[in-house]
Amino acid sequence: MMQEFRRDLLTEFAGLPVYEFCFADREELAEGDVPADVENWAWRIALDDAEAEAGGFAQVFELFLDSVDTTRVRALVLGYWLVDYDSEMDSTTATGPLIEHAKSFPALEALFVGDMHAEQTEVSWIYQSDPGPVLAAFPALRTFGLRGTTNLTLAPFEHTALEELTFQGGGLPPTVVQALGASTLPALSTLELYLGDRWYNGGTTGEDLAPILSGRAFPELCHLGLRNGDNQDRIAVALAHAPVVARLETLDLSLGNLSDQGVAALLAGQPLTHLKSLDLHHHFLSEEMMQRLWAALPGVLVNLDEQEQADISEELLENGESDIEVRRYIAVAE
Repeated sequence: MMQEFRRDLLTEFAGLPVYEFCFADREELAEGDVPADVENWAWRIALDDAEAEAGGFAQVFELFLDSVDTTRVRALVLGYWLVDYDSEMDSTTATGPLIEHAKSFPALEALFVGDMHAEQTEVSWIYQSDPGPVLAAFPALRTFGLRGTTNLTLAPFEHTALEELTFQGGGLPPTVVQALGASTLPALSTLELYLGDRWYNGGTTGEDLAPILSGRAFPELCHLGLRNGDNQDRIAVALAHAPVVARLETLDLSLGNLSDQGVAALLAGQPLTHLKSLDLHHHFLSEEMMQRLWAALPGVLVNLDEQEQADISEELLENGESDIEVRRYIAVAE
């Protein structure tokens, strides 16, 4: 499964360590800067943010083509391509050159688009685009992920080889979730969606997820991650009786604002004892509910790390009554 995102870059991808290729000038390359064992690395192509300039990504990519035997590249990570707030440079800045040279990457099995850390840009400022063209250009891809959901669009698509799909961000548009549920991915076994905050274009509901939760969309699905949601209790309610859960091996509802209400719905629904693991880390559960969950699932690896505390504010109204507001935050927003 894809490395979890909070603020940092990927250090490994598709089971391989990441090697940073951020050279824009051949004179910057010293002997030994390019590993000879090409197939043993996930190659991140990115601008050096200290020297970033518009149009520079194309230079880095061109030098990569000239310096690395791309026929042996198995995993590729497209990183910082310069976030230009005036032109809103999107992911096609990076995927365009890759699609143009698709035939130079016959062994490519894993691709990640938008690997940027928080000091380069906030996740909500990563401008994406429709990933359909790059997926179509690489029909043998088994793993695909992206980070950033601003301007992200998706049309229903078909890909017969894709086994793992991950969308990371602070707010996944419900229209993207709907299109995904209408897609044909017969080999997909791992799906992770960072649902995010409605203030950052999130707001996915159980209805949006219905084709996925029904089990009809992806017949081979065995890991489902509906993570980082700001309405995680409602997602838990939708999962409580969702047919797909019965054939999952692992379920991940981490990074969101899950509370006792959501877990109570899960425990009142269908059995979860068949799961190998249930990941709920970064949650807002009470000690009592945590104990209840562990007791109900003794054979399941339940991750309840990062017990968070809600932010409770109280305002005295003119009529003498109190207005109490409870805020529970997701892990990845801006």
